Amino acid sequence: MNYKAFLSHKTSLVLPYFGGTRVDAADRRLRLAAPSCEPGWWRFEVDGRRAIPRDRASPALLDALPAVRGHWTDGWVVASGRELGRIALPPEDEPPPLARVTARRWHSGELLLGSTDFEDDAEVSARSALEEGRSIAGLSGVVPSLRAAFSLALAVAVARERGVPVSLRELAPHAVAIGEGGRDAARAVLDRLVAARRAAEEAARERVQQAARQAREIELLAHQGRMAEARALRDVELRAAATEAYARRRSGGPVERADAALEGAGARMLSARRLSGDQLEIRLVVDDVRLVSIVAAGTLQVLDAGLCLAGADRMITLDSLPSVVREAVRTHSLNITRHDGEDRRR
Repeated sequence: MNYKAFLSHKTSLVLPYFGGTRVDAADRRLRLAAPSCEPGWWRFEVDGRRAIPRDRASPALLDALPAVRGHWTDGWVVASGRELGRIALPPEDEPPPLARVTARRWHSGELLLGSTDFEDDAEVSARSALEEGRSIAGLSGVVPSLRAAFSLALAVAVARERGVPVSLRELAPHAVAIGEGGRDAARAVLDRLVAARRAAEEAARERVQQAARQAREIELLAHQGRMAEARALRDVELRAAATEAYARRRSGGPVERADAALEGAGARMLSARRLSGDQLEIRLVVDDVRLVSIVAAGTLQVLDAGLCLAGADRMITLDSLPSVVREAVRTHSLNITRHDGEDRRR
């Protein structure tokens, strides 16, 4: 008797894949056996804790999942000025701007578009005003979610005209001011964001270059056979990291350790690539905030967080970066300096 076949218990599940190295079912988290498929709905063969993508699948029914209702704006559902969320998988048939929609929250927290709902005259009128650049002041029947969605859509339109990549999370704290001040207020918000980004980018560039210079110096010493000096310089670097940021010990290579660090912090690593100077560029998503960060491969110390941190990047590692992002959202201070490609395309 083939006991291996008898003990094997493989199942087939249709699940959404949001990127990275794992997928989430209703009752468990699964490790992707071959993380090379594109985000979307897939039929997975599940073997224990491993999920093997087999073929594309139609979306599963979402009606039993928690609902988030609001208005559609540039790939987001806006429930109010402070309550909004990014749709994790772009729908094949995108709703029109300011459409009334219902999203469903997947077991891992991501939002999926459930339905485009019946709209009334307020949505139609607001959409026309947005297209024509008019205000919706005085328009009757405008609920708070529609008013906030209109303000954010207006700001996104202005940002696109000026070539400024921006996330709705960055704009959300200013929704009321933009609604009251229109395009001029949107321009003022964008000017402040861009000014702060430039200062943060320059400081981050210097940190990255300094780390690269130090890595090259260590490599040169090792190449020359001056191993004691190379080890001493490396020890200085590690002690500096230890005093500025707590780096956990993990097994595996730098990419595997980065993935584990983010998973442990409730975030998702979408991709990673090696850079010169023993550095990693990490594309990640924290809740619905997407970032591109640069870290030291050895310690996972943050060299460039990808958002404004007032020079405190070297005080954190990849383990603590998600909590820093969440605090920036909570305090309405999020300003992303290295935008994910999705924000640039929108």
